[in-house]
Amino acid sequence: MHFKDRYKSKFLKFFPAIFLFLSAIYAQHYFSPVLPVGSLPVDARSLAMGGTGINNTRLQPAFGDFGYLFRISLDLEARATRETRSFPVIDMFDDVVTQNAYVVNRPVFYSVPWSIGTDITKWLKLPVSLSVSQSPTWDFRYDYQEEVRASLGSGVYNRDPVAGYHIFRMKGFIQSTSFNIALRPLAKVHLGLNVETLSGSDLSQEIGVHVLQADDALAADSTTITQYDFSVGQSSRFSYGILFSPLKSLTLGVSMKSEVDVSFTTDGYVPILHERTQLPGFVLADTVSNYSIVLPSEIGFGFSARLRNKIKTQVNGHFIYSDWSQVDQVIVNASSIDTVNFQYEPAWFAHIGLEQWILNKTPFRFGFMYLGSPLGNEFERTIITFGTGWTYHGVTLDIAAAVDGLDYQYFDLFVPEGQDATDLEMVKESTLIVKASIMYSF
Repeated sequence: MHFKDRYKSKFLKFFPAIFLFLSAIYAQHYFSPVLPVGSLPVDARSLAMGGTGINNTRLQPAFGDFGYLFRISLDLEARATRETRSFPVIDMFDDVVTQNAYVVNRPVFYSVPWSIGTDITKWLKLPVSLSVSQSPTWDFRYDYQEEVRASLGSGVYNRDPVAGYHIFRMKGFIQSTSFNIALRPLAKVHLGLNVETLSGSDLSQEIGVHVLQADDALAADSTTITQYDFSVGQSSRFSYGILFSPLKSLTLGVSMKSEVDVSFTTDGYVPILHERTQLPGFVLADTVSNYSIVLPSEIGFGFSARLRNKIKTQVNGHFIYSDWSQVDQVIVNASSIDTVNFQYEPAWFAHIGLEQWILNKTPFRFGFMYLGSPLGNEFERTIITFGTGWTYHGVTLDIAAAVDGLDYQYFDLFVPEGQDATDLEMVKESTLIVKASIMYSF
């Protein structure tokens, strides 16, 4: 059963797409090609403590690997997302009785960030720490497969056979390769600089209809699955940071990240603004096209404090402000599109985490994130995190998990020809992230 007569438009003429968050933490969001908000390439310990970053060189350049001759860290991350799309069932009084779910996707994606750091103070006689890291920073991966069933009349043994599939897939991500240098000019002051290179990895768009038997519920009469080329130009970004410890048990930090212009080339879909929803979307270009998305500068404030109590306790906090309203214009070099003006809003991100040591042996960590969105209040997220860790002979294993959910309304992605998209559908997303970090240091 897949007749959604109330909300359709020509599929091959218009195909909306947009993203709301991100995070180093979340793939499988239909909106990811447009808006990578809140990317946090943190290790498992930081993730368990709400994604706080003052104790992580990937977010705070001034935090170096001081005191360690050599340190290597490897993260193993699995992200499972459940995406449900449903349309309203209307009674004779035009009231919504329930939401009828017609597609559920449960993809799982994996990534393996890593970092290597060293304290070279011993050789240079200068308090300098160096590190190199690599991790996904803008994740496009999305796997949508909708099973479409025909609706046959009475007298047929199988009245709802599978007629075909609607398919939309995005592959690949933008990878960040970072070089970090941290200085300790004073015992209580750390300075840091991070140079980040962004480059695309295995990017592609695949979209279309796989027809098993022709049916009015399908968005095409015959199989029309097309893979489009999708590439990203290399770009660089800089981050600066300072840490100050007014007390032995308290560290304060400030960090700044420059804006960066990311350029895309594709023979597939390019960004537009959907007039009715005032949300970003995609439209199929009629030739190879270029477009540019600017990621805004960021300023972050953080702290790390050890509490004075019988149980060893540490509290971390991290707050980031990013003014997306200054970069809400996307320049598109296509024959039918020139400039797209989005109505972005400034966004705040808050991360709070706590670590307590049970019997002074095993840490218990938990935290939460509040992630604002340039798209407005509807797309804000609150994420719960937790985890623990162990250390044995210089090897540390940390594990963490994070869960969240989001509901919003949008149009049907695949519209049968001859029908119009008039009503919005309900989209529900829930995400489970499991991460393990293995670190060896001496």
